[in-house]
Amino acid sequence: MTAYHLDLGDNNAEVLDSVTKLTLTGSELDFESFLASDARVPVPLWGNVVLTRGDVRHPATTTWVEDVENTDTHQDVILIAGDPAAPTSRRVRLTDAWASASYHLDEDDDPDAFVISFADITIEK
Repeated sequence: MTAYHLDLGDNNAEVLDSVTKLTLTGSELDFESFLASDARVPVPLWGNVVLTRGDVRHPATTTWVEDVENTDTHQDVILIAGDPAAPTSRRVRLTDAWASASYHLDEDDDPDAFVISFADITIEK
């Protein structure tokens, strides 16, 4: 099973429990299959993806996710498949991304899962 990390930049990375429900231009895809495809297209692939958080949560991620209504939170983020320190780990850039919805599965204040919407997705080499 691949370990995933969300990197908001400035050493603000968080381990994720899962990356699911990747939707590109209206079609749902398996994230692992997309990652293996090494997709390169001449047009932006907009969409969204659901991220489920692990037990250890970075405060920067919580703040970013809770700001779902704030359009100033749009930024490029990176999903890392594997160890963030390993140069061979696959990196997926989500361009102009924002947390468009969050889900609370228990009674604490942290969102347990969230949807990231984005203007484009690319696999970095």
